Amino acid sequence: MSLPLVRQATSANKGRWSWLPRSRSLLFNQDRSSRVLRASYATTTLAKPTDQTQEAAHKHIILPNPSHPDFKTQARVVPTGIAEQFAVLHACIQSGAMDRAQRMLNELYRNRSDEMRVFVDTQMYNTFLNGFVSGSSPPSTDDCLAWFDRMKSYGVTPDANTYAILVKGFLKNQSYRTVKILLQDMRTNTPIPIKDVLGSNFLQPEQVADFSKVVQEYQQNQQTDIQELLSELQQATETLASREPQSTPIPSTPAPSPSMLDSSRPLYKDVPSANPTKAVGVKFLQEQLSALGNTNEVMKMDPVDLQMELERQGYEVALQRLVHEREAHRERGDTLNAMHLSPLKKVLWKWHRDMIPMIEKEIEACTQITDKRDPERKMYGPFLSLLPPEKLSIIAILELLKLHNSSGISDGMKTARAVIEVGKAVEAEYNATYMKRNKTVRQQELRQLYSSGKLLNLTVRKAYQRQQEELQRQQSGSTVPTIITGDQTMDLGGGPGAAWHPVWPNTIRAKLGSVLTSMVIDAAKIPIPSHNPETGEKIIEQIPAFFHTYQYVRGKRVGIIRFSDQLTNIVAREPLRDTLHPRLMPMIVHPRAWLSYNDGGYLSAKSMCMRVKDSPEQLVYLAKASENNNIDHVLKGLDVLGSTKWRVNKQVFDVILEAWNSGKAIADIPPALSESQPLPPKPENYDSDPKAKFLWVSRVKEIQTNEKNYHSLRCDVNYKVETARAFLNLPMYFPHNMDFRGRAYPIPPTLNHLGNDLCRGLLCFDEAKPLGERGWRWLKIHMANLYGYDKHSFSEREQFTLDNLDNIIDSVKNPLTGRKWWLAAEDPWQCLAACYEVAAAVESGDPLTYGSRLPVHQDGTCNGLQHYAALGGDLAGAQAVNLAPGDRPADVYTGVADLVNKLVEQEAAKGDELAKLLVGKISRKVVKQTVMTNVYGVTFIGAKAQIESRLKERGDLPPEKIYILSGYLAKKVFASLGEMFNGARQIQDWLTDSARRIARSIPKETLQESGMIPFDSPDDEAAHAQRLANANANARKPTRGAKKKVKVFTVRNPSANQMTSVIWTTPLGLPIVQPYRRHGKKQVTTLLQTVFIEDPDASRPVNAMKQSTAFPPNFIHSLDATHMLMSASACYEQGLTFASVHDSYWTHACDVDAMNKVIRDQFIELHSQPIMSNLFDEFQERYKNYKLPVTHERDDVPAKTPVKKTKPAREPEEQDPSQLSAQEAMFGSSLLDDVDEDLADDDVDEEAEDTSPSSQRRYTYGWEDLTFAPLPAKGEFDINQVKESDYFFH
Repeated sequence: MSLPLVRQATSANKGRWSWLPRSRSLLFNQDRSSRVLRASYATTTLAKPTDQTQEAAHKHIILPNPSHPDFKTQARVVPTGIAEQFAVLHACIQSGAMDRAQRMLNELYRNRSDEMRVFVDTQMYNTFLNGFVSGSSPPSTDDCLAWFDRMKSYGVTPDANTYAILVKGFLKNQSYRTVKILLQDMRTNTPIPIKDVLGSNFLQPEQVADFSKVVQEYQQNQQTDIQELLSELQQATETLASREPQSTPIPSTPAPSPSMLDSSRPLYKDVPSANPTKAVGVKFLQEQLSALGNTNEVMKMDPVDLQMELERQGYEVALQRLVHEREAHRERGDTLNAMHLSPLKKVLWKWHRDMIPMIEKEIEACTQITDKRDPERKMYGPFLSLLPPEKLSIIAILELLKLHNSSGISDGMKTARAVIEVGKAVEAEYNATYMKRNKTVRQQELRQLYSSGKLLNLTVRKAYQRQQEELQRQQSGSTVPTIITGDQTMDLGGGPGAAWHPVWPNTIRAKLGSVLTSMVIDAAKIPIPSHNPETGEKIIEQIPAFFHTYQYVRGKRVGIIRFSDQLTNIVAREPLRDTLHPRLMPMIVHPRAWLSYNDGGYLSAKSMCMRVKDSPEQLVYLAKASENNNIDHVLKGLDVLGSTKWRVNKQVFDVILEAWNSGKAIADIPPALSESQPLPPKPENYDSDPKAKFLWVSRVKEIQTNEKNYHSLRCDVNYKVETARAFLNLPMYFPHNMDFRGRAYPIPPTLNHLGNDLCRGLLCFDEAKPLGERGWRWLKIHMANLYGYDKHSFSEREQFTLDNLDNIIDSVKNPLTGRKWWLAAEDPWQCLAACYEVAAAVESGDPLTYGSRLPVHQDGTCNGLQHYAALGGDLAGAQAVNLAPGDRPADVYTGVADLVNKLVEQEAAKGDELAKLLVGKISRKVVKQTVMTNVYGVTFIGAKAQIESRLKERGDLPPEKIYILSGYLAKKVFASLGEMFNGARQIQDWLTDSARRIARSIPKETLQESGMIPFDSPDDEAAHAQRLANANANARKPTRGAKKKVKVFTVRNPSANQMTSVIWTTPLGLPIVQPYRRHGKKQVTTLLQTVFIEDPDASRPVNAMKQSTAFPPNFIHSLDATHMLMSASACYEQGLTFASVHDSYWTHACDVDAMNKVIRDQFIELHSQPIMSNLFDEFQERYKNYKLPVTHERDDVPAKTPVKKTKPAREPEEQDPSQLSAQEAMFGSSLLDDVDEDLADDDVDEEAEDTSPSSQRRYTYGWEDLTFAPLPAKGEFDINQVKESDYFFH
């Protein structure tokens, strides 16, 4: 099941509104709504932190196994075939092809009536009806009325929008009598009020005014019912016409003004430019940010308007700039070469101009199809008509250019990725265009709703959601529950009655993308000077810029779109990088509050609160939890993180800009390479000595790889510098979402505080707070931490800063020409920012009153081990990671290194040669990475590679011995960790074992339906037989000659489709589904080639080894994410500015003590719960009817009985995942490894049951209930000691 299709399955019909409450019916309910919300504001306070985890307890979402038919029923998963038809249907409606839309809907109701009754709702039906009466052509009111008459027979209930659509068509035809009859019928047979019809999204203000003509037409009629109708019409029309623009049900807040943008600080004008890398991506980024370039104009704009404009920019900007430059050169008389700027822009214009008639011709061909002889064009044709040919052309060209060197393909890209990305880009641009076209709301309402910050109050949030649901019920006149909230309607500027807007399946994207990509390949030519071989005359030869070919990747034949040598040469002079869409820039206004899992973040761009990839099961669970309000505290935490207001640190920016423009390698800025590094000369024995040839080729590849890496890093820094330059005078907000484990990340990718040292050095808080005595102390400690002096006591760190004041002042006054003390720091750019802050505080004369904006960090000590020690009550482990109080910070890495040194010295004394080589050479640095990643599931192979790298860096060990020494040392590190963190190891083992059992388990009902075990009762068996009979009766006939492969399903070889994901619920109520499943591929035929994409309907087997090995680190990650979100909410409640980088928490220096108390209180609250017992209970509840395959060796079989080599099903021994597949671990059979999305898995039959007489005699097979091992006993550590630990976070 693909992600987009499940998003459709979990569509938002529940009634939650998106950021813009477009429906004017809101105006009629505002008095009541305002009272509800004002009362909430006045009488409620934010939920106490102590209530967070308690509220979320016992709210487990449990759904059937994805392989069971009930899963799709309960989750409302739209089948692939219907999803594709829905997308085509919507495209037909939007392009005006209503004849085909009617044929499609008739066919769907005729052939898929059961599914249509499940998935067709009022919103979708209204969009279909609206297609008859919209557009410039005369409305087809007869067809619209005919389909309206069939509406109830299809199980769809008309709402206020339905009647609004009908009367709109008849108003256009000036058929006022029909309008009157329809409204009378509505008043008689439905509870829908007239005012809701007039407040529909489907009516424009001028159409609402037309109702006055109906009143005038029948005002002489004396019938009582007509007079009542006319009175309601008159009153509703006047109310809408006289409504004040600023009216809103949300308590008003002061409108943002230019002063809110500059925060009363002097503007940074005449900013020097950064020397560009000449990358097209950077140039495109500059064009997108050009709206922020004119400081004076920006200060005059409304911030919300400016933010909306930034989000709406897209390919239209590139196209307008291309046309503008062409026309400008024509005006200057450059008529021969209207694009005499750069070779790339010149050819881009020609490609664009040549593609337009090709697209127009293809659209015409698609519209002429009247039969079934060209099914491909019938599928993708409607989508070509959604955007102008000019925009389709520029989208396809730019998308192919930005995919240069992607997916590991040199000078090209994989065809499957290219066509899907082009299709996605077209869809995204259409969505943006649709949203812009349907903008009907005042920005003041948006500002008051989302910039007030009051939706961070959970009680107010719920009150607002109830208000929206009530409005939805009033419009629809129904309280029938609908499909789970999701992306089927996408809420593009809509509300409860917004138009239906389905997501395009990947099959549609691939077919549409292949058409446009093939046109680019045909149109894109590069002019190359040449000579006529016969006459010697100079000619211009047109060489194709792209060509389609095939290449073997990891043994698979893969379609490739490659750049020609000529295009590569142009790109070498103007290198290409991924372009950035402006919707992913930092925001200049407060992000939208997360009201549900798919409603928040950017103002107009659609976002989800979780980054879900190839895990439809996770999306379904998330949608269900959101619908049940289980994740309100999680969403609140994301809102708090997004509410932090940031600024660019202008002093650090100046230094970075100067360093960048110098072209020198400074800190993590790579050097600018003016020319390629010379290649080494070929050895004389190049052709005769294979070893010499290999060494030379390896050296050349290393040089070329380094050059590419340097250029890539330069481009990355260029993006960051350009983004910071654009936001120098503006505030920034980073909307946040999370990964599937709940760890929060900023959505803007280029510049954010989770970035590298340069990014963090560039950022500071917008608000300045006086340091005070404690803040001045923490600022000095922070200075020492950033320099790398962080393993000493706080007082020693303070003294370190005071001792280096001269170096700090020199770093500020002469950052690039002085002693450059700051460059020796562990984090040089952050250290420089701290230097500026310390120096400014000192030079102010009174550091205690100095207003500081610098974020001060508090970092956990190996945070994963802290959680393990708390879970296991491990006293020794708690002391090693600073959970227990101490005079100095404990360093777990030094502790492990000391233990390893002790073991090595003991073995060296016994004469071990490897130990002798390592005596005195095992430092903290050697073991740090392995200790850090051990808690997150590093394997022995991974640990050995980590230690090998560190040993190579020493340079004092024999190179030929390093490999074997790394393996020896990895064992010692693991042994030392097991000794130091015994409780943590026991919990980790229990988690791994439980996940292994779950991944091998199968639901009991699946076994019963497969005949493996008997049913519980004859009634259950009869019900199953009836379901099979119904399914066979409704099944469509298979294609002639098609043979369905039947997989063997036995106790030794259970169908892989039945294997189970590990699912658990965090203490804040977030359901987590491990996404590790094998790929299910679907073949899609396109114009370029056949591609393989993820099959949306495939029930894919889990990767059992990944499920088991990844569960312990993922579980710990979910706990540290929970702790962070709890701390964020608690800090917000205390008025603290808060930001986090996973287990590093940031706030103002003066607030560090308050934040430290919050961090400790929340950690204690989290681990005061019986987390492991709750997990054990949830597993027993979630998997209570699951079975495990078991194998027993018979005692009555002679030992000499010949046995076939097939291994029995048994628990695997400890083995590295890279050497053991999940299927081998479980049943002794082998499946293919996961492949890229455009590579098809070979057909792999399940291992047939070994029916040899010897095997049947020696082993017996069966099923037993899934049970879990007892939990490890908890140690004696008291979690409340964390309150007294100064170095818990430091």
